[in-house]
Amino acid sequence: MKRALLLSVFLLPCILSGQTWTDTTYSIQSETNVLYGTATGFAGDMVELGMDISYPANDDPPPCGRPLLVVVHGGAWIAGDKSEYNIARIRTDFAKRGYVAAAVNYRLGQFHTNQFVNCNVPDWNCFNMTDSSEWYRANYRGIQDVHGAIRYLIAHSEQYHIDTANIFLAGESAGGFIAMGVGFIDEASEVLGALVGDYPDAPAPNALYEINCIQAYGLADNIASMNLERPALGTYTGDLNLPAEKGYTIRAVGNFFGGAFNNIFRAHAAVSPALYLFHQPCDLIVPFNYGRLLAGYNTCLTGFPANCGYIVNRPYAYGSKGIKTLIDTLNAQGLSAPEYYYDAASSNYNCLEQAANPALGCHAIDNFWLRTSHLAAFFADKIDACTVSGVEMAATADPLKAVYPNPAADRVWVYFQSRLPHVEIGLADLWGRTLGRTQADHADSAVLDLVGVPNGIYVLRIRIEGKVYVRRLVVGM
Repeated sequence: MKRALLLSVFLLPCILSGQTWTDTTYSIQSETNVLYGTATGFAGDMVELGMDISYPANDDPPPCGRPLLVVVHGGAWIAGDKSEYNIARIRTDFAKRGYVAAAVNYRLGQFHTNQFVNCNVPDWNCFNMTDSSEWYRANYRGIQDVHGAIRYLIAHSEQYHIDTANIFLAGESAGGFIAMGVGFIDEASEVLGALVGDYPDAPAPNALYEINCIQAYGLADNIASMNLERPALGTYTGDLNLPAEKGYTIRAVGNFFGGAFNNIFRAHAAVSPALYLFHQPCDLIVPFNYGRLLAGYNTCLTGFPANCGYIVNRPYAYGSKGIKTLIDTLNAQGLSAPEYYYDAASSNYNCLEQAANPALGCHAIDNFWLRTSHLAAFFADKIDACTVSGVEMAATADPLKAVYPNPAADRVWVYFQSRLPHVEIGLADLWGRTLGRTQADHADSAVLDLVGVPNGIYVLRIRIEGKVYVRRLVVGM
C-alpha cells in the first residue's frame, strides 16, 4: 500500500499534465467575430480577418496562463469558415479542456484558369486554376494571416490569460497545410521563393467560373473587378500586428488530412514543434502519401459515367504518410526533425463507394472524438510544466508555510508565512473538477473541510494576490 502511494505521488505531475488538459471539464464562454486585422486579398481587395475565441469560464488560470490553440479551417483555399462544425467543435472542446482556443479565418481565393474546362459535377470547375503557383500562393497568404492572428492573441495574452510559451495549432485539409506551414517553416530557405515573389499577371479567368465559383464563394464581385497583378507576397510571417509585443513558442501542430507542398520539416529553430498526423489512405483530395492534389477525385470522375475533363494545374503535395517518410528520412540522416505521432486510419474505400455513401468519405475524420482525444493527449504531454502545475512559480518567495496533515482525513489546514489580506483555496481532483472551496481574510492559516471527499490524490490550488500555488494532497490513505 505504501509503495503504491509513493508511486502515485511520484507520477502525479505526469497524470496532472495529461488529464488536466484532455478531459472536457470546464464551462466556457466565447467571443465571436473578433477582428484581428485586414489584408490585401488575392485579387487586390481588402479583406477583414476575424476569429472566434473560447476559454474556460470556471477555472483558476495557471500562474503562467492557459495554453493557446489556434484552429484553421479547410476548403481548398477558396472556401470554408471558422464557424464550420468540426472547427467550432475543436475550438469549444479544447476550451473545455482548459485552453484558450481560437478558430481563425484567413484570406481565400485563387485565380481560375482562362481555359474552358467544364464538367457538370458540382464544384469541379472551381478547382481549375490559372497555374499551380496559385495553390502555393494561397497557402502562403494563409500562413501569413495565422502568424498575424497569433500575434494578435499574444498582444492580448493578459486579457485571455494566455501562456505565450505554450502555443498549439491544428487544421483540417487546407488548414492543415497552413498550420504546418506556421509551425515548421522556420527559415526562408524552406519557402519556394520563386512562387511568392513578383509573378506574371494572371490572365482573366474564363467567364465559365464567374457565377458558380468566383461569385458563389464570394471571391470577387465579378471578373472585371479583379486586379490580375501578382505582386511579391513578403515574408512568411507576414506583417499583421507587428511589431510582436512578446515572443512565443509553438509546442505542437495537429494535422487532419492536410499536407505540405515541400519538405519544411528540418528543424532550424531552438525549439521544434511536435507533430500529430491523421489521414485516411483512401483520401481522394489530399494524397495520403505523395501526388497531385485532387488525384483520386480527378481519376474517379474523368471516367464513366461523369466523363469530366482533367482538373488542370494541380500541384504535387505530401500527405501524412509522405510527411512521416520525410521526417523518418531526416532522422536517419542525423538531422534535427520534429517528434511526431502518426494516427492513420485503416479504411480504404474506393471512389464509387465514397460517392454512393458520403458517410464513407475519406477526406474527413473517421471518428471525431477518438482522433481529437488522441490529439489532446499528444498536446497535453507537450505543455510546459509551468502551465501545468505552477510549482516552479511557487518556489520563489513562497508565501506558503505548510499543508497539514498530509495525508488528511476530514479536514486540512494551510499555513502561511505571514498574515495575508485574502486567500482562496480550491480542492480539485486529477480531472480538474473542483470538489471544495474555502477562503480566509486577514489570516495566517485557513482550513478546508474534506468530509465526503473520497480517498485519493488531489490538488490544492491556493490563490494569493493573483498568483496560484499548487500543492498535492492525499486524502484518507
